[in-house]
Amino acid sequence: MAVSARQKSQAQLDALNALDPATDRAAQNEIIGNALRDKSSRVVAKAATLAGERHLHEREKDLLAAYARFLVDPVKRDPNCFAKGAIARALVELECQDVTFFLDGIRYLQLEPVWGGSVDTAIDLRSSCAMGLVASGYSRAIPELAALLADKEARARQGAARAIACGNPREAEALLRFKVLAGDAEPEVLGECFNGLLSIAPDECVPFVGAQLAHANEAVRDFAALALGESRHPAALAQLREAWDQAYVMADMRAVLIRAAALHRSEAAFDWLVSIIETGSRAQAEIAADALSVYERNAKLLERVRAAMAKRDDGEKVHV
Repeated sequence: MAVSARQKSQAQLDALNALDPATDRAAQNEIIGNALRDKSSRVVAKAATLAGERHLHEREKDLLAAYARFLVDPVKRDPNCFAKGAIARALVELECQDVTFFLDGIRYLQLEPVWGGSVDTAIDLRSSCAMGLVASGYSRAIPELAALLADKEARARQGAARAIACGNPREAEALLRFKVLAGDAEPEVLGECFNGLLSIAPDECVPFVGAQLAHANEAVRDFAALALGESRHPAALAQLREAWDQAYVMADMRAVLIRAAALHRSEAAFDWLVSIIETGSRAQAEIAADALSVYERNAKLLERVRAAMAKRDDGEKVHV
């Protein structure tokens, strides 16, 4: 009985899924190399993923060749950019230095038909190629990524911001600051810019991000607060506390400030949150206690939380 193409592809996938990392490297290379030459996008995607995860640098040429094959009639042969996206991610993992590949990748679109129009399925591919371009050390990576920061798709803009933050610090800071000032329809994009700025030049950018705590858009304010907390920069906590002291700050924003302070993980932040548990409103105290509950292995901190709960003079029990 003849074996169908679907059955062959499934057998290939089963073999790849069963490929033990402890298998001889030469054997792994051969199996994965053969799979990368398969016609099935699912098989190639799995093989590419394994090649990246297992750092099989020997397969770089096969990955590039497979990618080129799926550029022909791509919607039919590689729907949803399944194979091409996996190949791009693998090449980033393998620290590929093919600048031309990544430059082409950050511009690649794949519009596929959906009910009522079309959808671009190459968003993640562009984001991966953005990171690969920066990692390649290409001197003009940041200028090239400026266009991606204005991509039609929000996830691509987020990917661009993430990649830009890994590039030349001075160029990256300037471009990300400009993006924040120019704004974005999706607050998540600005959130990625905040994270990038605080990783690039924290001393210089904490005040800049802190100023966004007064932004007109609530979601932007939230992302700024969380970015400041996650930065763990000493001055970031001061920005959060300064915002807390503003009379106009609403209850929802105070809740975000509390959670941002918990992310800061400094003793100063813990001191502040414990004081909120002890003297703040019941709602604020419960949010702070819940935010600190994630540090369940910090017995000293949890004891302080319990003590602060006991000191409350409103007669109401705070629930964690």
